[in-house]
Amino acid sequence: MDIKYNVFIFIQNLKHTHMEFTTKAEAKRLTGLTYLSSISTTVKHKKSKKYGELTLSLYLAPAKTSGYEVCPGRTAECTRLCLNESGMNSMVRNDRGDMINRSRIKKTRLFFEEREFFMKWLIFEINAGITKAKKLGFRFSVRLNNTSDINPEEFILNGKNILEIFPDVQFYDYTKVPARAELMKKYPNYDMTFSYSGYNMDQCKKMMVNKIRVAFVFKKVVPAEFMGHKVINGDDYDMRHRDPEAAIIGLKYKRVRNKLTDDIKFVIR
Repeated sequence: MDIKYNVFIFIQNLKHTHMEFTTKAEAKRLTGLTYLSSISTTVKHKKSKKYGELTLSLYLAPAKTSGYEVCPGRTAECTRLCLNESGMNSMVRNDRGDMINRSRIKKTRLFFEEREFFMKWLIFEINAGITKAKKLGFRFSVRLNNTSDINPEEFILNGKNILEIFPDVQFYDYTKVPARAELMKKYPNYDMTFSYSGYNMDQCKKMMVNKIRVAFVFKKVVPAEFMGHKVINGDDYDMRHRDPEAAIIGLKYKRVRNKLTDDIKFVIR
């Protein structure tokens, strides 16, 4: 059955929530948000176009900045140097405060407080991405956790999670939660890369033994080899599901608002 038809039936069966919308414009008006997700518009996801792929990316408020915990595997160090504070978000401010962070907080609260509304909107946007990719002859993928680390099974509506609603769409994540590896056995359309935190080297080694990719952050230069393994430069593109199993992904440290100090363990010098 066609994915669009599946989703149409799914949306018709929604239970009533506190908030309802019938058009994207109405969803924007009700929430004050200009968009929920984006398709290959961020700096790192624009690169996917060079590889014939469009990526839908969702940015939520990290850690517990929204009042809700979205990064269960975080450390104090990664919280302090979170990539949420990099790029445009390290510069964009005005008299009303940080617009980007305000938007991400609003989206995160929408996820936890109006899950059906959030999911209905997300489904519409994924459908739009599928249509756009087909017109271009591109592949299509989704990264739900760009500044969060929520289990994809929590993106649920009417008893089905997002991986089940879109079984033909590729979803992928970076995560610090080891148990997330079990999802790859359960869902063929889910891929994860485990992240080094500075304190989980044993788990990183176990992941590589189990043919799961591991990402390391390097301060200045991404090396060609690390720990006896060839390193793939993760800054060249973001679609980790295209990389070999058990690969090491090297990421160059991105400057954020908070200063990098010598005691930070997850950044390899």
